Amino acid sequence: MIHDFLKYLKSISIDYIVSNGYKDLYIEVLKTNDVDILIKKTDFKKIETILKAFCEIENCKIVQIYHQEVFAKNIFLYKEATEEILNLDLYGKLHKNNNEFFTELEIFGQKKYYKEVSILNTHQEFFYYFIKKISKPNFSIEVFSYIRNLYLEDQNNCDSALREHLKITGESISSAFLNDDFYFIENNMEIILSDLDKKNVTLNYWINDKLRILKRILKPTGISIAFLGPDGSGKTTIINGLLNSNLPFRRTDYFHLKPIYPKNKSEVVTSNPHQYEPYNVFKSIAKLIYFVWQYNIGWIKNIIPLKIKSSLVIFDRYYDDLIADNKRYRYGGGNYMAIFFRVFIKKPKLYFILVTDPDIIYKRKQEVLFSELQNQVEKYRELADGKRYFEIDVNNEPNLIVKRVNSILMKKMNERY
Repeated sequence: MIHDFLKYLKSISIDYIVSNGYKDLYIEVLKTNDVDILIKKTDFKKIETILKAFCEIENCKIVQIYHQEVFAKNIFLYKEATEEILNLDLYGKLHKNNNEFFTELEIFGQKKYYKEVSILNTHQEFFYYFIKKISKPNFSIEVFSYIRNLYLEDQNNCDSALREHLKITGESISSAFLNDDFYFIENNMEIILSDLDKKNVTLNYWINDKLRILKRILKPTGISIAFLGPDGSGKTTIINGLLNSNLPFRRTDYFHLKPIYPKNKSEVVTSNPHQYEPYNVFKSIAKLIYFVWQYNIGWIKNIIPLKIKSSLVIFDRYYDDLIADNKRYRYGGGNYMAIFFRVFIKKPKLYFILVTDPDIIYKRKQEVLFSELQNQVEKYRELADGKRYFEIDVNNEPNLIVKRVNSILMKKMNERY
């Protein structure tokens, strides 16, 4: 898909530069890697419109947008036909601390090519990649060797870039690359970054940056989902399969039943869910009131911050389980009350209801009577509405079930854009 995208940019006369990792475009590793692409500032401002037009042609979807900086966006495209996710890191300028390393004229005026892909000139790639890598905790000997080879390929221009942007440490860095001294760079990364020119931030840039942050808070890029179903429906297997997929999230977080962290793992294990008698009506209603408090406080304290951090929040079971399986929660107040109180419960964006023929589930796990299992499956199915609650037939291979779940998730994420 990346080559189709680059060809599309060329077809609509959009100048681009693959700033690093361009060799990976021709190997299978790309399936899990991001692609750094630099475009002009005017084109960056309309990049989402450009991508939507591309998606119309290629039958794919925008499923995630991280607006990292004023001129930096991480955008994910999903193509259901091939289950491919394209991870694009798009930039409007090469900079740090508002210090733009090279002008658009310098970058796009004399482009270099790797095969048919536009790339940075050697000294530009050297300096940009060097600053990028020492800004992250992944500076290795392999990375150093790659940057050193760039330096040796165009030493004069690389030295000029170092002297221009690193007034104090520039000459020492040049010596380190000449003498193959990895440890000097490794031991002085913070000093080097502090030496980087810091240009004054304009009022316009400051306002746009604050608006970007506010948008991240008001419209978080994370999403919450829940898996419902009787014991034996394969919730753990499907959740693990989803977690092992290529997902457009910065992190994943797992909760059992409620949006609160358990004090110990034993709290989430229920080996005999129907061993106790249900509470009376008054105690059952008190339990519902307590649930409302727990879910809302837990949501504010734990889930909202995680969504702002771009997490995929996964619930194994949720409040709705109480409606389908009263006995597990010792609830004896009647479903009409449980359904009423659900109005006051914070809800995940999507629910996946994992069910199939009760005979199949009963063969997998026999923790409740078959008649009770039949009743649970019927109640779970009644929750499905095809909008927020999706019934998933688990009488299939796990990889096919995960594929179905992922397809629904990606479609829901695309609705935001």
